Amino acid sequence: MTQSLLLKKIHSDGIKFNGVSSDTRTLVKGNLFFAIKGNNSDGLNYIDHAYRKDASAVVISNRKKISNISERLPIYIVKDVRKEFAIAAFSINKNNITHKIGVTGTNGKTSVTFYINYILDKINIKSATIGTLGNSVLKKNKSNLTTPSSLDLARQLSAIHRKKINHVSIEASSHGLHQKRFCGLQFNVGILTNISRDHLDYHKTMDNYISSKAKLFNDYLSQDAKIIINSETKYLAQFLKKIKNLKSKEVILFQKNNDFKLLKINFRKDEVNVSVIISRKKFNLVFSSLPLFQIKNFLIAASAVSFMGYNLANLSTISKKCPNVSGRMEYVGLSKKGGKVYVDFAHTPDALLNVLKEIKQTNPSKIILIFGCGGDRDKGKRSKMGVIAKKYADIVIVTDDNPRYEDASKIRKEIIQNSNFFVEISNRKKAIEHGISKLEKKSVLLIAGKGHEKNQIIKGKIYNFDDVAVAKKLMKQT
Repeated sequence: MTQSLLLKKIHSDGIKFNGVSSDTRTLVKGNLFFAIKGNNSDGLNYIDHAYRKDASAVVISNRKKISNISERLPIYIVKDVRKEFAIAAFSINKNNITHKIGVTGTNGKTSVTFYINYILDKINIKSATIGTLGNSVLKKNKSNLTTPSSLDLARQLSAIHRKKINHVSIEASSHGLHQKRFCGLQFNVGILTNISRDHLDYHKTMDNYISSKAKLFNDYLSQDAKIIINSETKYLAQFLKKIKNLKSKEVILFQKNNDFKLLKINFRKDEVNVSVIISRKKFNLVFSSLPLFQIKNFLIAASAVSFMGYNLANLSTISKKCPNVSGRMEYVGLSKKGGKVYVDFAHTPDALLNVLKEIKQTNPSKIILIFGCGGDRDKGKRSKMGVIAKKYADIVIVTDDNPRYEDASKIRKEIIQNSNFFVEISNRKKAIEHGISKLEKKSVLLIAGKGHEKNQIIKGKIYNFDDVAVAKKLMKQT
């Protein structure tokens, strides 16, 4: 773990401090205040507030707007305030966790971290996960961020270590990587699940997005770290070109070499049989009703556990009892007319395509899809998801996801693109009710976009809404 030279300098100057903060709302007396410029606000505008709350010093990367404060409060100027904040956070909130696994990718991060945790548990190794579903040990997710802030992440890791847990899998989002939330942290294993279009509202271009993903492998791995990459992903060649000194690193490419390869897969009525090579050993595994993309996520997780040096002799027993992940092709139940209902987090074109293809393979009598797109996010993916929905589903109900501050009707129009094929129902509950009413024997209803989420954000207000709970209740009535 990188130690903060800045903190040593501040300490040597005789300044006493009891912690770090980048948010004056939570800053307490004696904290160092790091004035970070964000998307919506600039920390430089809050230096006076930090002074009034008795911050011990301020760290900035720009001297503008602070001339009236510098005489009253010590000011430290650094090249990169975000980076220094992260390093300081991890230096103060120490942990000695021996196995840290970083997982990045457009889709599959939550599932891979979940399955690493699951497999380790089954071989009696205590572990934890941090990501979209929160912290598996501390049972918290206050920030609702895939990757918590540097300070929150540092505190969580420190708390996990105090529980004598030495294995943790962390979802590394493109935002978290780009915003340097991991500076000061080093991973023993780095994993790329896949890359497809997402978050272009933030990154602007796919090249920028891919570069952010590559930061996990260029900036945050230990010298002897191992790398697992799903070679089936789009943009693989572009991604590999961005990894520095790739040939000098220990890399496993899923489906590209004999260390990790899926040999055979057979779908049966209630199970899936898989032959796979992991760490040059052949395994014959059985999964109970797990979709193919989740089976691959499980295999990537198993490879990571093997990479860490653990024996997978019982993997066939572990796979057979393998559960699905919350909100990931989650089976809700059977309707009164005999149709199946699933909820999935698919909110990107690639994720929606994969889950619809998965359903198509089961030969349903018809596929009913309910989905929308989030507001204040990548607008370019909306029409693309509409095209995919129209191609693979028989009935598509376009509804509201999390419109946030954006006009929900405009989002729906951008999905529909003047097509008469779609059914438009803005109210998500009514959309689900309509979808259930259209179910028949052997048909499938997929409610996509929100997965595990327990709320809906409309015009900035947060309302309780759980796709699974709503669907279960309506299935009893419809």
